[in-house]
Amino acid sequence: MPRIKLANWYGDRKPGDEIDVDDVLLKALRRDGLIAEVIEAPAEPSPVPQQERPAQPEPTVEQSADPAAETGRKRR
Repeated sequence: MPRIKLANWYGDRKPGDEIDVDDVLLKALRRDGLIAEVIEAPAEPSPVPQQERPAQPEPTVEQSADPAAETGRKRR
């Protein structure tokens, strides 16, 4: 559980108080700008290596030489 130092009033807690928060509250307080610093950062999960996918060729779009054929209009 992360421990933070408040930058502003939060309920009855004054600025500079250190409180324990859960991850959801940490995110909300950070969004609102109420965190002066995170004293104990949450442990980051180690990234799981992703399996490499075989490269697939990108589909190609064939271009026609006649611009009228692209729009479906007849050329006059």
